[in-house]
Amino acid sequence: MRWVFYTLLVANLVYLGWHLTVDRLESPSSASRSPSTAALPTAALPTAADSLVLLSEQPQPDKMTGVDPVSAQAALCTVVGPWSDSDEARRARIQLRAAGLAGWVEPVRVEKDRLNWVYLPPFESRQRALEALNELQALGVDSFIVKEGEYANAISLGYFSNVESAEGLRTKMRNAGYPVFARETAREVTEYWIYLPPAEEGGAALADFLVGNPKVGRDKSQCPGTAQWKG
Repeated sequence: MRWVFYTLLVANLVYLGWHLTVDRLESPSSASRSPSTAALPTAALPTAADSLVLLSEQPQPDKMTGVDPVSAQAALCTVVGPWSDSDEARRARIQLRAAGLAGWVEPVRVEKDRLNWVYLPPFESRQRALEALNELQALGVDSFIVKEGEYANAISLGYFSNVESAEGLRTKMRNAGYPVFARETAREVTEYWIYLPPAEEGGAALADFLVGNPKVGRDKSQCPGTAQWKG
């Protein structure tokens, strides 16, 4: 029985030696692995998809950084004018550029000659308007027929710069049985002004220009939002 015991002992020693040799051979490859990644499960390792950030998700720069919208809206320009003709305004702009002042020409619609109009509203036909006109003129009322436009076939009784005068005639004619009205009117015209950049006051160069062009002046106005000038 002793030979069986010694045989088993030798076999165990051989197996132990073989196992130690195998562990020693495998340990270099295990040591070459990064300690940080070796401890992580596969699902926790970063991938290309995890590191991708869409452009739309990135913080976008503020396009208005450094611009005060209130100040931009309230910016005032020095304006020179007015001219009734665009060509005259362009020639004046050339003079200003020659003096070192950049600017641009801007058309502006304005109302002039504000008056108070007294009138009889339009009649249904030209013939009926003529009959009413003859009747008024026979009473000594200065009047005429409006020939075209929105008030064609109306009868005008006059224009007055004073509101009280217009109201006085309207009241008098209504008391006489005529349905007269009074309204404020104005003539709309286009003026041309030269706008200087917001930071440009003009200085001595503009003063000299105004001396040579006494029919125009200068003022301040809000800069148009779409205006552009060429230096």
